[in-house]
Amino acid sequence: MLPSASLALLNIKAPTLPGIRSVPSPPPSKIDKPNWVDEKLKYPGTPSFDVLQKTIDFANAKTYEGRAKFYDDDYVFRGTIVGPITADEVQRTQQGFQIQEAFPDLQTRPFGYTIDPDNPYRCYYFERWEGTNTGNLKIGSLEFPATNEQVKLPTHIMSVHWTPEGKIIYACLSSPLDRFEGTTQGVGAVFGLLKAAGLNAGGPPGDAWFRLQQRLGHLVGGLGRSWSVEEEIPSWWKSKSRGADPTDM
Repeated sequence: MLPSASLALLNIKAPTLPGIRSVPSPPPSKIDKPNWVDEKLKYPGTPSFDVLQKTIDFANAKTYEGRAKFYDDDYVFRGTIVGPITADEVQRTQQGFQIQEAFPDLQTRPFGYTIDPDNPYRCYYFERWEGTNTGNLKIGSLEFPATNEQVKLPTHIMSVHWTPEGKIIYACLSSPLDRFEGTTQGVGAVFGLLKAAGLNAGGPPGDAWFRLQQRLGHLVGGLGRSWSVEEEIPSWWKSKSRGADPTDM
């Protein structure tokens, strides 16, 4: 999940960056077999706002409050082993993990923005997080002393779905693209930061032991949730897969 940390990139459009040139997109897909997400999050017509620029503004927001203004009331975040998570749950989990305090110089370093050729309301971009563990990591009642380790995580892809009203209803974070990149032996996002701080956590999608750990963590409480409570998950979200559960639809 995304930390509310300081970002260092200038808020400028990607085409103005050195070495960037315009490349034509492929034609839309010829396969007309929409899944449940496509059926909900494809809208008629073209956006009335600049999806690319709004995504750049969102990705470079400096605080959780700065990002939250972009969220739709029915916002959902999903990663490969966490989610579905609402915007409020994202904030509560960040406060429980206190990632920003443990990595005060953390940067998510977004780059490479591009519009989905099959959905003009969806934008993809890359992130490559880095920072230094100069603060103690506190997770509930547990505390891990600072390692002072510099960490660079493997690159992952973010995608955001915008509504016609210009709000983000769905954000998705991918698995690491290159397991040999960075300093965490292929572990990405928040789990990569936890590893750098001395806590090995996480597991691949479908891993039975990790799925059990996630559910035990919810029962114990105080360690942050891997997905929101059922009553808070927006009704448009149809998948019953939770956290590291296998994909169900």
